[in-house]
Amino acid sequence: MKLIHLALMLPWIAYSFSAIADPAPLQPQTQGDVTFVSGGIGGDERDALQAVRADYNLSLLFSMQGTGEYFSDVAVRISDAKNQTMLNTVADGPMLFAKLKPGKYRISAEHEGQEIRKTVTVDNKHRSPLSFTWPGD
Repeated sequence: MKLIHLALMLPWIAYSFSAIADPAPLQPQTQGDVTFVSGGIGGDERDALQAVRADYNLSLLFSMQGTGEYFSDVAVRISDAKNQTMLNTVADGPMLFAKLKPGKYRISAEHEGQEIRKTVTVDNKHRSPLSFTWPGD
């Protein structure tokens, strides 16, 4: 009887551990009026981001020139036309999507002490994609 009980419990225990081991799905975050999500490490995260891409009007991609190597841990700051910081975060992967109010923004992305700045105009009808590419070694 104990053997049958153990045989029935084993699959349940294995399932419980696999559920704990699975990474949490990407969760949107909010800072002030800005909703954003970042990630893209591994196929599952990339697929999850692509599935929500249309929900965001700004998409950022971080990579190295020449090799195309992608970067995570990029410090991102988005400021509005009045130079007020709207978002200040560190990207969890090479992609960051943000939902901003229509307007003109300055975006600063810093990786390993090298900062790149860009400006972008965002509206609610189109997605504004920006690539930040750092020079290779």
